[in-house]
Amino acid sequence: MLAFLRFIAGRFALVYGVLAMTGVVLALEYAATSLMIPMAPASAGSDGLVLRVWRALALALQLEPGLRTWLWLFVMVLAMRLLLGYVLTVATIALGKKIHRFLSGAIFSHIVLAEPMGLVYTRSVGHYITLAGDDTFKSGTIVATLLQTVVGVLTALVALVVLLQFSLPLFVATVLFLLCSVALTGLMLRAVMRMNSEATDLSRAASTTFVEALNSLRSIRSLHGERFAVVVYAEQIRQYVRALLGIDALKNAAKTVPAMVLLLLAAFALRPGSSLALSESTLFAGTVIIMRIFASLGQAMTSGAQLLTDARAIKDIAALVALAQEAPPHAEALPQAPIDLLELDQVAFSYGDRGPVLRGLSARFEAGRTYAIVGPSGVGKSTLADIVLGLAEPSSGTVRVNAGQLALRAARARIVLVEQSPKIFSTSLRENLLMGADADDAALLAALECVKLDELVRTLDQGLDTRLTYLGENLSGGQRQRLGIARALVRNPQVLILDEATSALDPDTRRSVVHALRARMRAGIIIFVTHDLEIAALADETLALQAADALAANGPR
Repeated sequence: MLAFLRFIAGRFALVYGVLAMTGVVLALEYAATSLMIPMAPASAGSDGLVLRVWRALALALQLEPGLRTWLWLFVMVLAMRLLLGYVLTVATIALGKKIHRFLSGAIFSHIVLAEPMGLVYTRSVGHYITLAGDDTFKSGTIVATLLQTVVGVLTALVALVVLLQFSLPLFVATVLFLLCSVALTGLMLRAVMRMNSEATDLSRAASTTFVEALNSLRSIRSLHGERFAVVVYAEQIRQYVRALLGIDALKNAAKTVPAMVLLLLAAFALRPGSSLALSESTLFAGTVIIMRIFASLGQAMTSGAQLLTDARAIKDIAALVALAQEAPPHAEALPQAPIDLLELDQVAFSYGDRGPVLRGLSARFEAGRTYAIVGPSGVGKSTLADIVLGLAEPSSGTVRVNAGQLALRAARARIVLVEQSPKIFSTSLRENLLMGADADDAALLAALECVKLDELVRTLDQGLDTRLTYLGENLSGGQRQRLGIARALVRNPQVLILDEATSALDPDTRRSVVHALRARMRAGIIIFVTHDLEIAALADETLALQAADALAANGPR
């Protein structure tokens, strides 16, 4: 938490403005509460410091010291305190939103630019939604609730100081009651933190189910599994909402129970027929001071409970800050030299507790040649593609480019993958092709021509500006695959990896696209990851991955 606070103080100048306003609010709180002392009749003949200060101020304002003057000053000071308190609240909320915005952008940037693919494959989508959403939001609210808690506690302490100056017996009784209340609320807050940790896990599970169902909606409906998905999500939300209800009930109890006990004690002390040593006016003034104490502590309890639950919900706030401060990876410059040779030497890879996927794998990929990597599911074909792409670091072994003369990190700017199901975004056809690349319309149409999509685009009313729907549903499966290949060609790759990227094409279109790719990439390297024996037959070499993780080369064709 200290590292988090240092990070906030070092990056957001608004923190210091909020702290300055907090000091002024506390001073106004003390001034307003201390006016209860001159308003009590018992103080008329006394000559304490508080009375002397207020009398001097009244005379300076050419006002007659008296109840009317003290009441007017109380109203004016309290109005200023409320106004500045509102400004402070807004400033604190603004600070929390700035922190949320910054952290959410930084975490999303880390996920997209630097998160290891091995972690991406093993973590749920709910984990990342929570990390960039809920966790960063709660990191912003932590600052706001921390400041609100501090203000509440300090305001209560200010009122306690005034109460001590007003009446020692009332001060002692109030402190004893507060100690008992702190012990009781501490037990409640421990239960809140435990329940909040459970609620966080439930939230991640529900988020994962929601996204997975949305992305698989066609499959769910085709399998008549709608009811199953609805029931699963409804049960997860039911458990999550029930946990939130319990948390809110306990948090409010932590604030309400002490106040109820105090009111019952007050009702007993003020019951008809009881005798009190204090005058009614003095009792009234003391009650106002005590009410200010408990109102401030109620605010502190509410914000403090929120602070503890938010801090507990974030699994590792230090890791969150570390990710936010992480320097973004340098933009990968295009390699100066062409990629003539890719070599894998005794490469091994493992996904944590899933065991080894690749073990002792060696291979050579030379420019001007086309390769087909074949083998049964689960032997590491796609993992091999990730290693060549530089998306996954091998557990052991090395990947060399041009016999080690070119770093893989630099070379990967010219290595492009096309997946079996290309990700289509709900934007224009042009933007789906470019995705940040720099290419004119002629280059886009040339790439589309290579995959036999140029004629389709020319028939569209808006051409390249045609907007694609969610997941590209206004295109067929084969058209989406060809769009994915064209997107790769726009980047002028020297190594093109196609992971089952032609599986949805009819045989004639598949052969035509493969021949066009070979012609366009005749100076580069094409690697097909495939189960299709026809595709394998079109390659120069077939490399067979086997269950024993051995790589066998059938040689040039």
